[in-house]
Amino acid sequence: MTTDQILIAHLIKALALFALVGIVWRGRAHLCWSFVAYLTTVLVCNSLFTFWPDRFLADWFWILQHGFYDAFKMGIAVELGFRIFQAFPRAQATARRVLFMLLVATSVALIGIPVAAGVGDILLEWQPRVLTGMIWLMNGLALLVTWYRVPLHTYHKAILLGFVAYLTVVTTMLTLLARYDGLMRLVQSAEPATYMLLMAFWTWSAWRPEPQLEASPAVMQFLQPWRKPGASFAFMRFLKPRKV
Repeated sequence: MTTDQILIAHLIKALALFALVGIVWRGRAHLCWSFVAYLTTVLVCNSLFTFWPDRFLADWFWILQHGFYDAFKMGIAVELGFRIFQAFPRAQATARRVLFMLLVATSVALIGIPVAAGVGDILLEWQPRVLTGMIWLMNGLALLVTWYRVPLHTYHKAILLGFVAYLTVVTTMLTLLARYDGLMRLVQSAEPATYMLLMAFWTWSAWRPEPQLEASPAVMQFLQPWRKPGASFAFMRFLKPRKV
């Protein structure tokens, strides 16, 4: 790792920690537990390969790290789909079907990747497909929110906007890298910087004060029942198909 990359890695670690503290301080952890788990994983993995590079700055750890990241991104999309449409049964049923189809499409896109693929193959072949699938998931949620005119919490909006913008930029970088090998050094510098900006945006969103409610507290509690921490345990019911 270059000096610039090490500096950016430390900044990302500090921002991830500050974002987690802000989420807990503002009482927003229950709004998306998968996002808290994702940030925690980022903090842990970043600390491992920056403080102990001889052991963890290796191909096997990079593959494991991004496998965890991608799994949590899918979990975030599913959990947001549940929470955003919890008070709207028809929209929730549609969101469940759309997310299921997109998850299947993403899985099918990964079938062609060889089992013994190296880091180069994963970076140029597997990773762009996963990131494209993540973009489909996040954009699918955004389109459903617009179609059904569902009120979106500012915290959820920040998660969606951050992921869509970052994933679009990184997917474009990897697509260009697959065509032009000379862009490797540029991508190696630009991708961490882009992720640092994403983490800074999430940190700002985590500490941002709660905006004024658009309706009365009773109406907002009906539209967004997950505002209460106790409502988070209803998440598992979203994954179960309803009887007709």
